[in-house]
Amino acid sequence: MKKFNAKIPVLGEGMAKFAMQQLLTQIRHQHGLTRFIQRNGVNGRWLRADEPYDIHISRFFQIVRIKAHYQTEDEFLDDWNELGEAILDEAREYYKNLYQKMND
Repeated sequence: MKKFNAKIPVLGEGMAKFAMQQLLTQIRHQHGLTRFIQRNGVNGRWLRADEPYDIHISRFFQIVRIKAHYQTEDEFLDDWNELGEAILDEAREYYKNLYQKMND
């Protein structure tokens, strides 16, 4: 039986791409974390921060779960708070620009 491997597209512009880039950048900055994630069943090509793939949400949380296991509680919570703040800032900027366009 032939196994079908569908191509996974790269994420388009938007909040999902921004969040994945932030998470993957955090992973790249933690020494040894990329290799640890790959050894725990995550394809290494999914860990590209420059052009993240549109992976299923279950894979996203698999990466987060492995990251949480690897880091100390304080490191993980600091990264999670940083990710949340970055997403919040991006959302505020998006809606600020949207409202400006509507009022022009």
